[in-house]
Amino acid sequence: MGYKFRSRAPLRISFAGGGTDIKPYFEKYGGAVISATIGVYAYSSLELRDDKLVIIKEPAFNIDYSINLENGNVKGEKSPFFDAIIKHFKPEQGFYLISHLDTEYGSGLGSSSAMMVSLVGVFKKWLNINLNEYEIAELAYKIEREDLGIAGGMQDQYASTFGGFNFIEFKKDDVIVNRMKIKNDVINELQFRLLLVNLYTPRFSGIIHKQMQKTMQSSEVLEHYEEIKKLAVEIKNRIYKGSFEDFGELLKEEWEHKKQLSEGITNPQIDAFFEKCEKNGALGYKLLGAGGGGYALLFTDEEHRHELIKSLAGYELRNVEFVKNGLEVWGLDESKRIH
Repeated sequence: MGYKFRSRAPLRISFAGGGTDIKPYFEKYGGAVISATIGVYAYSSLELRDDKLVIIKEPAFNIDYSINLENGNVKGEKSPFFDAIIKHFKPEQGFYLISHLDTEYGSGLGSSSAMMVSLVGVFKKWLNINLNEYEIAELAYKIEREDLGIAGGMQDQYASTFGGFNFIEFKKDDVIVNRMKIKNDVINELQFRLLLVNLYTPRFSGIIHKQMQKTMQSSEVLEHYEEIKKLAVEIKNRIYKGSFEDFGELLKEEWEHKKQLSEGITNPQIDAFFEKCEKNGALGYKLLGAGGGGYALLFTDEEHRHELIKSLAGYELRNVEFVKNGLEVWGLDESKRIH
């Protein structure tokens, strides 16, 4: 056993503003998103080898292949996702890389972007590359969205890299991450009143994002984007103040506007699920990410929490645990372990 490098990048909850972080939109109109990272992670572990062989494993997708850096020979089926990382960093030494995600991909929690941030972080640590948080997020975005051509927004890479509560502004030539300092009492209250529900319908968000870009030319759809931006500001202000009287209504309002951005964001099954949740004590709700499935976010109170949870028997529920740290990287020399 030799030297290992590890990284972890948190996934996120987006309260409002999703969709306004898509480049074709914010380059014209500007975007704004409010999000917070949670204790669900994408992990990468890289162990150095003494030869020129690169071994890549990702158990969730049964990815298991190798590349000989000397002659380019490949054994197994290459993954474009990991291949894009190797092409960017151009390693000259062999290594063993394995990645792991705490939940499934297509969750609506920004899982693929968090994994890309994790991978950028572990290579940055190994190769001793000087990148600040903005540069890490920008690079993760470039590899995922431009090099790989996976359609999507820009919020996830920044949320995962910076960590914590952030109000992120997207401008034509700039991204500004406003780190929010939130009182512990407010964080605890939000954690108590929020629930994550897995709808067991993973989806490929890139398809929905491509549809959103097609409908973006409509003046009616653009009005919904404007309202979504305004709600991001309103929800940011409620969190700063710790004022949650109408928080659930704002989440529902954001969801109503989000549904109008494109077909595929909702369907009769999802609508029926939220109707059931509302009857059993959900004061607010929305789907996370691009929509179409993944995790639902529910907002409730002390009077309805038990009843709501009881009504969701058969679903995977997660309590929300917010985390302040973004990307974390570290190394360990296992050759020096005491046996």
